[in-house]
Amino acid sequence: MLRCAAAVRLDVSDSELKVGLRTTVDHTGTVIGQVFISDTLENGAGYSTFLGEPAEFESLLRSLTGPDILGRLSLAAQPQDHGAACHTSCHDCMRDYSNLAYHSILDWRLGLDMARLALDVAAPIDFTPGYWQAVADLSIQRLHDALPGSMLVTLGGLPAVSLGRRAIIAAHPLWDIRAASLHPTLDAAQSAAVAAGLLPEFRSTFMLIRRPL
Repeated sequence: MLRCAAAVRLDVSDSELKVGLRTTVDHTGTVIGQVFISDTLENGAGYSTFLGEPAEFESLLRSLTGPDILGRLSLAAQPQDHGAACHTSCHDCMRDYSNLAYHSILDWRLGLDMARLALDVAAPIDFTPGYWQAVADLSIQRLHDALPGSMLVTLGGLPAVSLGRRAIIAAHPLWDIRAASLHPTLDAAQSAAVAAGLLPEFRSTFMLIRRPL
């Protein structure tokens, strides 16, 4: 998504830029992940150097989180229609031949969330932004369709599927599901499940959409 937005911002072809991931160690010795952008050509025009200027990169991130981002990245679909038509990624927003190996895991919604976090570490991450509308319900519906005899329920405001005593609850992919640091929204859903005599499990929408079972 960074590459797409950068190409639009610079008015160049996507092929002029490369993006990648790497792990490294920061000054505290902590292993961290990084996203990097580089020019395709060794003696290129210096696009990545320009984008690497702090003010310019912040502007790039802000353009990603702007209200018209889908209109600029999606050439065929209208912005208001893209969320309904594209549940993860497609050739109108993020997919092309160069990232063929990653098509199954690309997700434009998570890209927007990560850009928001890069700009503000305290940014709320949940299902309230417009681009997440109906995603949790869609993902749980897929699981319900794949589990004969299951029932659609709502626990703590989150859609879920119950089957016997099991309750499988839809979680945002970036929420912590570890017991010691459980996300507050999931904690509320867990309490509701226990009160109903159910054994709660959490499954991210990322997994529910791609592999319901």
